[in-house]
Amino acid sequence: MKKIFLFLIILIFSCNEKKSIPKTESLFDSNFNQLSEVKKTKYLDSLSHVLKRINNDSLQIKYLFDVAAEYYYLNNNKSSFKASIQIYALSKKINDSVSMGRALYYMGDCYEKYQKDSAYFYYKESEKIFRAIKDDEKLAKALFNKAHLLFTEGNYVESEVEIIKALNKLKQSKKYTFLYKCYYLQASNHTELEEYDQAIKYLNLALANLKKDKSLKNAINKYEEYNILVTIAFCNVYDKKGDFNRSIFELEKLVNSDVVLNHPKLHSTVLGNLAYDYMKIGKFEVAKKKYIESIAMAKLSKDFQGYLYKIINFGEYHLLLSDSVTANNYFIEALPLSKQLKSNNELLKILNFLSLSDKRKSTFYKNEYVKVSDSIIKQQRLNRDKFARIEYETSKVEDENEILSTNNLLLILGLAISTVVFLTVIIVRSQIARKNELLLIKQKELANDELLSLIKEFQYGLIHAKEEEQSRISKELHDGVVNQIYAIRMVLDTLNDADDAITRDKRITYIKELHKVETEIRNLSHELYIDYSIYDSNYLFLLHSLVKSNTDLKGTVFNLSLSDIIDWNNYSSIVKINLYRILQELFLNVNKYAQASVCNLVIDETTDFLLVTVEDDGIGFDKNHTTDGIGLKNINERIKTIDAQISIETAVGKGVRVSIKIKRDL
Repeated sequence: MKKIFLFLIILIFSCNEKKSIPKTESLFDSNFNQLSEVKKTKYLDSLSHVLKRINNDSLQIKYLFDVAAEYYYLNNNKSSFKASIQIYALSKKINDSVSMGRALYYMGDCYEKYQKDSAYFYYKESEKIFRAIKDDEKLAKALFNKAHLLFTEGNYVESEVEIIKALNKLKQSKKYTFLYKCYYLQASNHTELEEYDQAIKYLNLALANLKKDKSLKNAINKYEEYNILVTIAFCNVYDKKGDFNRSIFELEKLVNSDVVLNHPKLHSTVLGNLAYDYMKIGKFEVAKKKYIESIAMAKLSKDFQGYLYKIINFGEYHLLLSDSVTANNYFIEALPLSKQLKSNNELLKILNFLSLSDKRKSTFYKNEYVKVSDSIIKQQRLNRDKFARIEYETSKVEDENEILSTNNLLLILGLAISTVVFLTVIIVRSQIARKNELLLIKQKELANDELLSLIKEFQYGLIHAKEEEQSRISKELHDGVVNQIYAIRMVLDTLNDADDAITRDKRITYIKELHKVETEIRNLSHELYIDYSIYDSNYLFLLHSLVKSNTDLKGTVFNLSLSDIIDWNNYSSIVKINLYRILQELFLNVNKYAQASVCNLVIDETTDFLLVTVEDDGIGFDKNHTTDGIGLKNINERIKTIDAQISIETAVGKGVRVSIKIKRDL
């Protein structure tokens, strides 16, 4: 039980340390603390516009630190983080490294409770800045933040290492309250590691530094609070060692002190700890009275975490008295609260007690205990890996910077010894680097040429395979289906003379239909069997034939304007085949849909591109309300094949202009 309370106290300490910024009178008057949380938030939000009008960056940074701290006290981490980012940006602008480092660990504070790897990252970045500017006290605070975070994750050994680093930076420091907190956290690490003698040693050091802090003489209540927390920590160690009577002796001296009585949460905690100790020595009636009082006090002061600890321990109390029904009720109440507060250790404790108090569901709770325990271990391992990765990456950067600094020093020394030698080395290195660069460029060009050759070879093979397949289908259609249809037509023709007039008319109709089918299949066969070599040998003839054949349909007049400078031998068969098919599809669309009187095909060439334009004066269409058909999809596929670009310009009543830009084969 006290283990969990110790965790809570350290958390309160670290937050107060990181946010111990004095309020500025111009921002927060005496009435501010009397406001409700909602009104405080509204007031803080209103300050953002006021602060932007301050021309003095340093003053604005000071005020923003106050605002960020107040947002943090209100658990408004999002707004606190936003203010901290503003601080960092302003500090960077004026090269204020101290404020940059402080802003970073403020950012870490905002993430500490719910995204620990991000918090650790910002603490580490803060540490880097303070280490660079050799500000030992600020560096110690950054290390303390990391140590506290590691403590909350259960990484007590790593936390101990960070605290030792912090204490080494504070050897000459007179920040006694901060030293007190460092020693307190170190004692907590040793307590969790069951190194009780070391824990007592560091608690005594914490107490010694507390007594040295003269600034607390004017804040007696604060001094007494810190003193009481150390006493509670001592009692926690006594409990771990099984010395419950000594713990009771110390706590009884505290329970009626003015500081405890005026501090509801602290009072509730001391009572709860006493109840726990009395329960452990078998004084159940005394324990029951103190449990009831401490639970009521925790509930009244809205100390949900303290309330959780106490009802768990009160459930254990009833379990010891074999009152499993009452014990079970307390554990059932504590179960959802532990999940809500994300108190994993308490959740495990509850599941373990439920397996003892509820015999019917004992197996279920034991299984749940194993699942939750595995989940916690997995998450701790994951966070530990994240922390280690952040440390590694930071260390790697620092090592690289150190190597760079060493190289720079050697370079300066070399320059001082001999300018001539230095320049010679630079020239030689430059020539070697240039030679290596040229070699790499050449290798890259060779690799690109080889890749292009492989792509072209693959495309040629693909076209060849396509031609062979088309030829095969053509032959099958021509030699098989067409001949059979022709034979049927001839039979029908010979039978026609033997019948009456009506039958003869019907047969003539059927013969005509068969003839049409025969013609269509024959045309398809011929089209599939096109010899693609003509695209290489007489491409101009194909273009003129395409224009003429579409004009002959009598719907639209097609014109061709062709630049004389174009050498079609500079373009691969793949480009010419696909361009021809694209033009076929575009002309077909003009005849079917455009209702145009004229369609112009213009082909020109620049240094880098072949430019093709098809433009008609038809009815056009609305691109926003028209979906791509199969024809347009086929066009886009062919455009991709030849690595070209296409654009379509149209509007209702404005005709259509299709522009194609094809990269030249150089």
